[in-house]
Amino acid sequence: MMLLVPVDGSAASEHAVRHALWLAGGRADATIVLLNVQNRETLGLSDIHAEDEDERQAAAARSARTLHKAMSACQEAGIRFTTHMEFGPICDIIIRTARDIRADQIVMGTRGRGRLRSLVLGSVATGVVHQARIPVTLVK
Repeated sequence: MMLLVPVDGSAASEHAVRHALWLAGGRADATIVLLNVQNRETLGLSDIHAEDEDERQAAAARSARTLHKAMSACQEAGIRFTTHMEFGPICDIIIRTARDIRADQIVMGTRGRGRLRSLVLGSVATGVVHQARIPVTLVK
């Protein structure tokens, strides 16, 4: 069983990690893939700012910090996991990663950290639900 868990550091994504650990518990074939996606919005950069190596390094550093708690939870639970860090459009990368790793399910929080994304269900969660071709579990 391959579970993709997008992690953004929010309380909802922490709950999603715990739920994925529960789903994977007792399954020898289970692997959790922790995914963090950064982009200009998450880094607080303007769209007119040219993408450069400093931006990529900042994204990698923020991803590492964001994934740390989720990684610790997987280690403590004794569940096999891997991490992926990406830069770009969040929803598109979640869908692409799910396809690339042949995920059986996506487990994600309903609300991210962004003010605009926290309206109603959240635009990323909504986009993933509409585009995914595998089951998506949304966790509050």
